[in-house]
Amino acid sequence: MDKARLEKLGQWAEQDAKEVIFPFWTSDFIVDHENGGFYGKVTLDMQIDNTEPRGLTLTGRMLYAFSTAYRVFGDPIYKEKADYTFQDLISRFYDKEYGGAFVTVTAQGEVLEDSKPNYCEAFLLMGCAAYAWATGNEEALRIAKETFEIMESKVKFGPASYYNNMTRDWKPAEGSGFGGRRGPSFPKGAIMFPHHLCQSYVQLYYATGGDEKVKAALKEMAQLVAEKLYDPEKRNIMTIITPDGKRVGSHQSYGHDCEISYLILKVAGIVGDQELLEKLQKIFTDVLYNVLENDFDAYHSLYNGCDLDTGDCGESHVWWAQAEAVTAMLCGYELTGDEKFLDACEKQADYIEKYFVNREHGDWYNNIVVDETGWHIVDGMHGFDKLNGGKCPFHNSQMCFEVMERVKRMTKEEANA
Repeated sequence: MDKARLEKLGQWAEQDAKEVIFPFWTSDFIVDHENGGFYGKVTLDMQIDNTEPRGLTLTGRMLYAFSTAYRVFGDPIYKEKADYTFQDLISRFYDKEYGGAFVTVTAQGEVLEDSKPNYCEAFLLMGCAAYAWATGNEEALRIAKETFEIMESKVKFGPASYYNNMTRDWKPAEGSGFGGRRGPSFPKGAIMFPHHLCQSYVQLYYATGGDEKVKAALKEMAQLVAEKLYDPEKRNIMTIITPDGKRVGSHQSYGHDCEISYLILKVAGIVGDQELLEKLQKIFTDVLYNVLENDFDAYHSLYNGCDLDTGDCGESHVWWAQAEAVTAMLCGYELTGDEKFLDACEKQADYIEKYFVNREHGDWYNNIVVDETGWHIVDGMHGFDKLNGGKCPFHNSQMCFEVMERVKRMTKEEANA
């Protein structure tokens, strides 16, 4: 392992978090002092749109980011923001009657959507678990554990398989939910891998000090990936499958290949099943080599994904997939020792620093195209906004935390070798 290069990468991740990402998200500018909480939308040119609904997904992700930043860095500003966000989450979104949380509310706190898609509910659990882990808050831990029990007893219909959408009182509902946004359509009985729920269970596992029920649920998720979601022919992960294990649709998300790779390897380490771990290490060695060899453009930036039927990868590059590529390539380096992964990791980080960092207002741009004509900010996933229901400090701050943690582990192991 190249200690000097790893330490430089870790320093970049810490600097990106402290000096680029969080200064915008901890700023008073995005706080709604009149209604409470945060504004629902801030445009690229820093215009506030307070008519935009407030979302559970955004609020839960912000709570995760602030809480983890406090746990990792210890700066009181992060605890202040985590405290504020937690109060907003439980006062506006938390459903005190049925448990779980409402997906969207107005700026004044009126419920707009009371369906409960597991994609969105995961961020209630994730935010509360991360906050409890960072601060020891008992109410946050209670809500996180309560939500876990609901997901396992009412939303789960098979091992690692959860209904995509539920009614307010936890009955299976049509559609995917997604807080009023048009989400993907699924064949009846289709299974969408709940990677955000998996991430939330990891947070809860650590917040509880190693709860065995959470560990068992995580093991089921890892087994699902190993036994049903890995496609050895395409060398990637099928994120949506039919009940008999067939791929749904032809779109492949490279960002999710990256995100699921390091997530499930972390889960396998928690579970402690050596046979399962070795199987997943073999699977993700293949998946990550496929990403390394085929999924980056000529400028060393990860494509968002492609249509497997046509091979079309599109032109724009979205912020969150870039972040996931950095962590995944570092994971590949730790997994294999092959410096080609470290090269790809550094080049992707350099691309982010050069093209995605918004040096005027902080944080990152959403979608970028770099070609022979130069650098362009373009429309795409999550639009142009600096803050909206999808644009948040989740993926890029998570990248920083994951890179810092992994670099620390890798350099310590190198020193002890």
